[in-house]
Amino acid sequence: MTKDGVSDVNECYNTIKDNILFMSGEDKPQVIQMESAIAGEGKTTVCCNLATSLSFNNKKVLIIDLDFRRPRVNKFFKVTNENGLVDYMADKIGLEEAIKKTSYENVDVMPRGSSIYNPSLLLTSEKFAALVNDLRKIYDYIFLDAPPVLQVSEYIHVSKVSDGILFIVAYGRTKKHELRDCSDLLRKTDSKIIGTIMTFYDLKKGGYYGNKYYYYGQQK
Repeated sequence: MTKDGVSDVNECYNTIKDNILFMSGEDKPQVIQMESAIAGEGKTTVCCNLATSLSFNNKKVLIIDLDFRRPRVNKFFKVTNENGLVDYMADKIGLEEAIKKTSYENVDVMPRGSSIYNPSLLLTSEKFAALVNDLRKIYDYIFLDAPPVLQVSEYIHVSKVSDGILFIVAYGRTKKHELRDCSDLLRKTDSKIIGTIMTFYDLKKGGYYGNKYYYYGQQK
């Protein structure tokens, strides 16, 4: 990627970050659920980069990896996936051990940890809801990197502890019927979509490009 390309991507993240920081009052989201219709739309990449961008504004951010089948947040920040959320929920470790420090001062990560057979049991437990509420007192923002809506139904449970959803759409990849189906499912659960981010879109060329560009639009 050229230096101009890097600058463009950074500027797009700054725009998304500023939109989030601008929200106030009852509309201000603290626990943000990251969603996409299908895998491969850049959801985790957006989640991690946006958290990092917010940290530069001295905001303390935690990312919780809730994509139990394809955990990738730990790889992005090069931290171990050992001893994470699943292990904490099973009372095998304490909270401090489940939260990993990253190379960014204000960004922490809670990886998945051990594999789990039925994530829905974890997500619907009182302990998980209590955990999210406790973490609200520690962090300015909490990002929940959830699995794609059309591939598993766990988004239903995640939405009950989040303040809103940032929805990721891949330009030239996500099908119209997938967006329609995803929108219908989220509407049935009364999920609040606070914004949409388009990935793989070149702002200069107005179309698909190999590098990832991002656009943010707040939903009414």
